[in-house]
Amino acid sequence: MLLLIFLFTQSCKEHTNSKTLEAPQSPKTKEYTTKLFLELPETFNSPASGTMDDDGNIYFTSANLHNEVLMEAGLMEKPAMPTIGKIDKENKLTVWYTFKSEQMDKTSGKLAPFGIDFGPDGNLYVVDMQLWFGGESRILRINVEDGMPVGMETVLKGMSFPNAVAWKGNDLFITDTVLGEHEDGRHISGVYKVGLSELDGEKPLAIAPYLAKDDHDPHLFETFISNGSLKFGANGLTFDGLGNMYTGIMEEGSVHRTTMDGNNEKIRTTPFAEGMMATDGMKWDPYTNRIYIADLFANAVYAIDMNGKLELLAKNGNTDGSDGALDGPSEVVVRDGKAIVLNFDTAFDHPKMTNKFPDSPHTLSVIELQ
Repeated sequence: MLLLIFLFTQSCKEHTNSKTLEAPQSPKTKEYTTKLFLELPETFNSPASGTMDDDGNIYFTSANLHNEVLMEAGLMEKPAMPTIGKIDKENKLTVWYTFKSEQMDKTSGKLAPFGIDFGPDGNLYVVDMQLWFGGESRILRINVEDGMPVGMETVLKGMSFPNAVAWKGNDLFITDTVLGEHEDGRHISGVYKVGLSELDGEKPLAIAPYLAKDDHDPHLFETFISNGSLKFGANGLTFDGLGNMYTGIMEEGSVHRTTMDGNNEKIRTTPFAEGMMATDGMKWDPYTNRIYIADLFANAVYAIDMNGKLELLAKNGNTDGSDGALDGPSEVVVRDGKAIVLNFDTAFDHPKMTNKFPDSPHTLSVIELQ
């Protein structure tokens, strides 16, 4: 069985109220089609999150969580290490960084790269999500010189389920999908904010556990209380051109907008968009002034305009993705009028999830926006 399935199954069986996850019915306003963008080798078998540098190169993480099922099927001889891939402007795929065995968490022996973003210092910041494995979650910094990685260090530790990372100025914002459970059974998640000057590879910043509304780490920037159907809250994260922050709440299929002042201090958070099933990663695109967001459970990709209106770009049933169909989409990166979709291809033990099992091939899809 897929590693993600048996790690997530008990949580879903114990906590999920599937009645709250209904398939969205948002109509398309244009005709969009998905095509195959790239077929990935087995060493990129669970593409999760992506970002783009100033030259238009795309970088994406792959925790390679499907190693076990691929080896059982005879498609791999040995497990692939967690990896970061690079796709250049000519769509050539290369291995940009491979994590080493000595860089794994000391307790779990694993490393699971999820969210990824370049900082103002030119280095790449990556989430290591350890909740499923019993280790200590971290934020990693991959130091970059002349576009190439030259080393990795831990700069933050102690969060529960860090997921997405996004920089605004010299502040790094990080979603924590699992903070705790509200007394009435609803779920607590949040967003942390840390400054660049606080991130020291020799002395990693330690985030204190969330204990209660009035007992948590001072870096906690915003808290979300959601319905508790999945026990997965704040997930995707992005900023628009005006500096507003958008946070996707996975279990409610919604997005919230947070306005802030010139010092990146919060002014207010309000509901922004709803009507999806289980949102995952998202990115704001400056050229279309829209947010592009993956709905992991519905096998769908949406665009959201700055008034919060949804447009369904693509949605399909359970496929292997070989023809470019969506296959457990986790995030969208927009480049040159194309929405490039990372197909995570995971399958949680939940009746509402469209994707039923991980399979081969491992793919990225593309949707032409122009």
